[in-house]
This record gives sequence, C-alpha cells and structure tokens, in this order.
Amino acid sequence: MAPLRDLELMIQSHYPLIAIETSEEARLERILAEVATSLRLPFFIWSVTTGLKRFGSLSAIYDSQAPLKALNNVGAMPGEGLFLFKDLHRFFDKPEIVRKLCDLAPSFKMDRRVIVLSAAELSLPAELETLAGTFTIDLPSADELKTITRRVVADLSRLRPVRIDLAPDDFDQLVERMKGFTELEAERAITKTVLRDGALSRSGLEAMVEIKKELLQKEGILEYLAPEENLAEVGGFRNLKAWLAKRKRAFAPEAKKFGLAAPRGILLLGVQGAGKTLVARAIAREWALPLLKMETGKLYDKYVGESEKNLEKALRTAEHMAPCVLMIDELEKALSYSPSGDSDAGLSKRIFGRLLGWLQDRTAPVFVVTTSNNIAELPPELTRKGRFDEIFFVDLPSADDRKEIFAVHLRKRKRDPAAFDLDRLAAGSDGFTGAEIQQAIISGLYTAFSRSAELSSEILLDELKSTRPLSVTRKEEIDALRAWARERAVTAN
Repeated sequence: MAPLRDLELMIQSHYPLIAIETSEEARLERILAEVATSLRLPFFIWSVTTGLKRFGSLSAIYDSQAPLKALNNVGAMPGEGLFLFKDLHRFFDKPEIVRKLCDLAPSFKMDRRVIVLSAAELSLPAELETLAGTFTIDLPSADELKTITRRVVADLSRLRPVRIDLAPDDFDQLVERMKGFTELEAERAITKTVLRDGALSRSGLEAMVEIKKELLQKEGILEYLAPEENLAEVGGFRNLKAWLAKRKRAFAPEAKKFGLAAPRGILLLGVQGAGKTLVARAIAREWALPLLKMETGKLYDKYVGESEKNLEKALRTAEHMAPCVLMIDELEKALSYSPSGDSDAGLSKRIFGRLLGWLQDRTAPVFVVTTSNNIAELPPELTRKGRFDEIFFVDLPSADDRKEIFAVHLRKRKRDPAAFDLDRLAAGSDGFTGAEIQQAIISGLYTAFSRSAELSSEILLDELKSTRPLSVTRKEEIDALRAWARERAVTAN
C-alpha cells in the first residue's frame, strides 16, 4: 500500500521523530507492526499506564511507566528499533522530557531508530518541530471497509444466525456509504445494522446514511444532506442541465479508462432565491453521489491554528468520502475574505488561500458546487479556470422557466398544473425568482385554506400582485451582476 510505503521511506530516511494524529490506536499499532516486520525492526509500545513493552509481549520493561525513564530505556537499547509513544505530548510541559527527546535525536539520525508520537490531537514544542516528520493515516479504503464488513458479519454469525441479503452491487453501494468512517465507526455501524435487522440487507443502506449524518453532526463542519430533488424536478436551468447530463457517467471506472478525468466542479453566480442551492442537491441525487455541505462559519475557532486544522479535517473527510458532491454556499459571506486580512490577523486570508490551493490541486473526485450572490466580493483568482470547470450565471427565470417552476411546485403539492392558467401566472410573475414563486404558491395555499376553497390561478395572481420581488427591491445590484456575467460566465437558464 502506498501510505505504508511512505511511512517506510520516512523511517529509512532516519527521521528521529514522527508525529501522527489519529484516534485509531489499534489500527495504528497494526500498521506500525506491519511496517516493523517489513523493515525487520523490533517494535515497542509505551503508554503511561502500561510502561514500555515489546509488541506482542505481556510484560513491560521494569520501572518504565514514567515517561523520562521510558525514554532513558529507549536511549540505552542497542541496535535499531521502532518505538510508539502514546500521548507523550501531555508531558511536554516538563522541560526534561523535551530535552531528552532533543538529546536522543542526534544518535537516532545515525540509524533506523524512530520514536513515533501519537495522539488524537498533537501539538509539538518549537524545539521538536524541526526534528519531527508528520504522517497522516488515511481513513479505511473501500477494500478495507469490505474486509471490515465481512469480518464483523463473520464474528456476529458465531453468536446468532445472520442473513446476507445484498447483491454484489448493493454491497458495493453499502461500502461507498461507509466512506469517511474510521475502522471503529465502520465496525459499530455494521454491528448496529445487523443486530437491528438480523441481516445485512438493503435497509442497511439508509441506516448508513443516518449514522453518517450523526457522525458528521458531531464534528459540526461538514453536514450530510439528503438530496431530495432530481434535475427533472428543478424548473429551468436548461444549459446547466445539458452540461451536467454530459458528465453524469464521468465518475464511473469506464470514464477513467476512456481517458476522462472526473469533473471538478462549478461556480454558480446569481440572484438570491434563483435556485443555486437547489441545483447542488439535484446534482447529488441525479449522479447518485453523497452530498456534503461545508458549514464554513463553523471553521473559525478562537484558538490559534485550530481554524486551519478544522478546514484541513473537512477537506480530508470530503476526499475520503469521494466520489461525492461538496456544496459551499454563499462563499463570499462564509469566508469573509478581505485582501489585507488585517481585521482578523490574516486568518480569513490563510483560510481562503488554503481553500484555493485545494480547489486547484485536489486529485480526489470531489465535485464542488460553490454559490455566490456577490461577485464583487470574490477575488479574481477564485474565478480562474482550473479550480472550476465552468462558471454559470443563474439569471431570473424566463417566462417558459416560470411556467415550468409553477408546474413543478404545484405537482409537489398534489395539484394538477393543467388546472391552472400557467401563461397568466408566468406573465404575472415577471421578475420573480424560483423561491419567490414557491412562496407565492405556499401563501396561496394558506389563503385558499382559510377561505375553505381550492387553490386557483386567481388566488395565485393576487399573491403575486401583493409581492415586491428582489428584481424590484434590489434592482441596481441585480443589474450590476448581470452586466458582469454577460461576458464572463455561461448562462445557466
């Protein structure tokens, strides 16, 4: 595996310290044991509760629980070795611990002796940062998740009968929905599903979605959304729909064999309420991909460095769940970009810069749908080709689009569009966005219900007449946006 090869190269390159952030201690131990076996190195593990002991041994080295004594034992050992120290960072406030690590480093550089520092969150003192390499353990791959699923089912089968009611394609889909889980989370999810149903069946697919929602909600940065609409249920957007239809199969293995790279994403500019967010949900459902929404307002943390870590974690999670759709809504508001970055000591500028770099350099098949209502607040480097496949301008819907939007929302509310005068409704809603048309229908339903009458074209027309759309209240802004997009973006409608 390529990640293990990278870790072996770090050890072979005589790094004295390697820092690894992970909450999967058992998995880390197995990985290091595999690397140690491959390199023919003895492997030792230390924690404050067990002391220092060789991997697989039941007994620890005498009087090695105190961190300084454990490090002294490591320094006194002849020959090469791989040493995992769990949570040693909690003792970095003691000068003797940091000093001892610095003292060990020169001799460790001479051969393959490496101390691996691990913790769920790990921050190194300045003295150790120049000595340590960092390594990231990826979340389980699809193949690993398949192995985990089979192992858990086999273990449960020893306790009770377990039915397997999944076709091969369904099994692959189940694994796809588990992407982004740690090993422990995957084990718990499979166990919960099997114990609830007494089988591994298609009902487990929806169970995985709910479990994933709960896990992402705990992190608070990425939100897992249910893509409720498909493109056929979204009125208008003819050009955008045609563009997306050409790329529907681009995430399939056949596309890669054909020489196609996965599409990177689109930037949607337009009027508020014109349906930009709706499109992101529809794309995910149409392409049968998970839909993630980045809660960018939750990226920011009062502690130095935590905001950047939150962004890295969110981007890494999106990559592990790929192929997927990642929605970043109203980017200009969420990231509060300012060219100087002086108002927040440059934090927003660093966050924005990292996001730009990821949009440009990412290789994972994450289709990014970014929306914006004010192009003037976005820097020019964001709109450069390469970060997005295309920039679409979502204008106010045309008369035909408005007829389609009325039909879509009436059908959703169990009304037959043929019973309404769609031509009059389209004429009466000139300048309205899709959201404003939807709201007019909802208001009309309230009016009809209060009168104990059925919804009619006349009621809807009255609701339209009583509304001042954004095209009137914010005419200057919309005109400026249209003028900018005329020569710089592709019309979505």
